[in-house]
Amino acid sequence: MRILVVDDDEISRTVLEHALELGGYEVEQAKSGGDALEILRERPCRLVISDWEMPGMDGTELCRHIRREEFPGYVYVILLTGRDRTADVVEGLSAGADDFVTKPIDPNVLRVRVRAAERVLALETRDVAIFALAKLAESREPETGAHLERVRTYSRLLARRLASHPEFGADIDAEFVRLIYLTSPLHDIVPGRPVSEHGAGHCAVAPRAL
Repeated sequence: MRILVVDDDEISRTVLEHALELGGYEVEQAKSGGDALEILRERPCRLVISDWEMPGMDGTELCRHIRREEFPGYVYVILLTGRDRTADVVEGLSAGADDFVTKPIDPNVLRVRVRAAERVLALETRDVAIFALAKLAESREPETGAHLERVRTYSRLLARRLASHPEFGADIDAEFVRLIYLTSPLHDIVPGRPVSEHGAGHCAVAPRAL
């Protein structure tokens, strides 16, 4: 796994990089929140470890920007901080952070937190399985063409339009739009029904498989 380390202090970045490389991870550095966003847009990274206290865009603001954008996969964010008050934890989680590591940093604790992040990110492989299952349903009838791709695209466009509506904007964020995009192919899967009854759009799938 490639990890993006974000800190305005070069020495801190180097220490973190060394600790993570000892754990077998590939590390890329960013010296500010803005630089981190540019890197994520150019070459997506699934795990970001960022200092909380940085000039300009701090760690919580970086979290908010990451959550507003649509990256190919979920970006897990660990904040490094000397803060330990309940209010600080609430602030960090509300901004979109997934975990915290308290300073001074223990390399062993850091690596354990990263392994926990890997387990969470591995759950997203189920999204891939969902789409593969739906593609199997589509493959039973070639003339349906890129039906599932169209459905996913239309669903995302509709979700984005709803997000811009005053009545729904507070409830629909980038993560909601992403989930709509990922799960929309399931509309063509009917548990336990033979394919012949429903044509190209459906596949017989045992309920427990879903």
